[in-house]
Amino acid sequence: MPRVIVLVVLASLALYVSSDQIVQGALQKIFPYAAPAKVKTLTTNVNKQTAIAKAKTVVKNWIPKNWKAANAKVDAKNQLSKQAYAQKKALTFIDYRYSLKKYINYLYNQAVNTKYLTKPEADNMRTMFWAADSKALNNYTVTCQTFMMEAMQKIQKNPTIQESVTDLTGKFAKANPTDYANLQWTL
Repeated sequence: MPRVIVLVVLASLALYVSSDQIVQGALQKIFPYAAPAKVKTLTTNVNKQTAIAKAKTVVKNWIPKNWKAANAKVDAKNQLSKQAYAQKKALTFIDYRYSLKKYINYLYNQAVNTKYLTKPEADNMRTMFWAADSKALNNYTVTCQTFMMEAMQKIQKNPTIQESVTDLTGKFAKANPTDYANLQWTL
């Protein structure tokens, strides 16, 4: 029986760790002229990294040979057709993703520490957030809207989950201004 418990815990941990990953479609939007298979490899390699600097190095090393497929028809009006611009967007996207993880962990810890949510409720909210993020192809605006709609249906407390998240977001912004600014990333 103890072996089964260990396996369940490990499976849950693997699900949590993989749930906050960059999805292939997100990097494909940044590199629309790259071959999809190359972007998939990039996504996998970036997701393996646990430090911002290493993730950025993976991107920087990938770009020169892969950012544009040989047969790609480039739209010169699209800023992403310029290698330097695409690289800047990709690197700031990495900053955004690491800041987002920090933000979600902050919300989680504050919700549990203040006893606004129980640990199981907070676990559920974090899982819901990353599921919404995956469905939205890492689009923060869509993720937040989807998550908040679902969370407000599941968590019926006073203050509301939306009020609580808004309050904690303000505190996060004051304590982590660079990370908060990174959350405003757009393509």
